[in-house]
Amino acid sequence: MAKKKRKLKAKVGVVCLILFLLVLFGGGCLFYYKYDEYYKLEYKELKDKKKLDKIKSHYSERVVTNKDTYLYSKDKKKYKVSGRIAIGEIVNLSKTDITKDTEYFYSEELGYYLSYKDVEPSKEEIVKDKRYKKYVMFNENVVTKEEVNLYRGDKVVYTIYAPLDKPIIYKGDLGVYIEYLDEALLVKYDQIDKTYSKHNTDLGETSSVPVTVYHFFYKMEDTSCNEAICHSENQIREHFTYLNNNGFFTINTTELRLFIEGKLRLPNKSILITIDDGARAEMFVPVLEEFKINATLFLVSGWYPTSKFASPYMEIASHTHLLHTPGVCAGGQGSPLKCLEKTKLVADLKQSRETLNGTTAFCYPFYELNDYAVNALKESGFKIAFMGGYRKATKGIDLYRVPRIPLNRYTTVSQYASLIN
Repeated sequence: MAKKKRKLKAKVGVVCLILFLLVLFGGGCLFYYKYDEYYKLEYKELKDKKKLDKIKSHYSERVVTNKDTYLYSKDKKKYKVSGRIAIGEIVNLSKTDITKDTEYFYSEELGYYLSYKDVEPSKEEIVKDKRYKKYVMFNENVVTKEEVNLYRGDKVVYTIYAPLDKPIIYKGDLGVYIEYLDEALLVKYDQIDKTYSKHNTDLGETSSVPVTVYHFFYKMEDTSCNEAICHSENQIREHFTYLNNNGFFTINTTELRLFIEGKLRLPNKSILITIDDGARAEMFVPVLEEFKINATLFLVSGWYPTSKFASPYMEIASHTHLLHTPGVCAGGQGSPLKCLEKTKLVADLKQSRETLNGTTAFCYPFYELNDYAVNALKESGFKIAFMGGYRKATKGIDLYRVPRIPLNRYTTVSQYASLIN
């Protein structure tokens, strides 16, 4: 009997031990399960936070594209590729509620979405050339092909995978310019499907443009400049004050060329201001910048460094490299352009263009020219050339015989006004 009791106790002990171990194992499993669930949840939250922080690190009200990338449009809940944008473009983003699932940022300005991975925050200001807003747009629209590149200079800024229908702002050598995102961008001729007439503006355009000539700038106290082509600072300030007070638009040589070719419609009261030679011309710079007036310096490029005249208001064009010398050819003051051996003449003209960053505008020394000189200019790559003449420039005139109105030290404001109006 005692033996049976001992066996029973042993069995009960074993059962109890098994039950204890089962409870212990079950509790351990439950603990592990709970711990594992907690760890997974914590890991997920940490992972989501890192992802959210990463997405937020790409967002700012102003961003820059970090590579050539896609533009997306949204169709219901799907995003589809609708174009491309170049690297380095500054974009204003719309305000966005960012979550861990955000994949794209929207730009109301662009009208497209961008992948958050393709942009970085930027503090750089968006600076766009608004000069085109002074032009009188054409009453003509352009319709592009279904995929079109939009150029700023030589750079493809945008590629749009849909036809655009836009007013023509002006026409260039390579294509037409349209307004896109508050700037004038080029559509090349081979990407145009058609053009058609459309009334875009009632603004009138000018029928003629005065081109004036200054030479030497001098201060009132300077008595060393006593030629008729010396201009006092007071005289120049009076002329420039008149221009600003009367709403004149000061243009450059390319704008005048396009106007003559019928590719650009200029507003009334457009004027091209030119300065010849380069002597004392650096003294014009602070006055041009003060009045925010543009001018073109026809520089004898072998005489003076261009750095002397550096200014956003001063275009530099050619007045030969080293051929502004009298007495070389017969007649007049004997400009060498009329008879110098062709290879030497073209070499000088090309050197001047190269020195002056590829300018295509030229002014004849002493206003002297002939067909021989014109042919040399064409061979050297010049597209427009200026002389004297006391007339205004009009559409369709000879681009290599553009007249100018010389000014002298005695040109009063009233005389100046009668010459340019």
